[in-house]
Amino acid sequence: MRNPTLLQCFHWYYPEGGKLWPELAERADGFNDIGINMVWLPPAYKGASGGYSVGYDSYDLFDLG
Repeated sequence: MRNPTLLQCFHWYYPEGGKLWPELAERADGFNDIGINMVWLPPAYKGASGGYSVGYDSYDLFDLG
C-alpha cells in the first residue's frame, strides 16, 4: 500500500439509534473508489451516555442492540 488513507467514521454528532452502521455499509464501495482503503470504526457496544455515546464508555459488551 503506497499511499494509505484512513477515514475516521465517527464524530460527536453522528445519528443515534444505530443509523451509523447501515450508512457505512451503503457507502463502503464508494470509499475505495475515492482512495480510502482503511476505516476506523467506533466500538459497537452500548454506551453509558446513551444516544450521545461514541462507544468508548461501554457498559455491556455483549448487547449490541
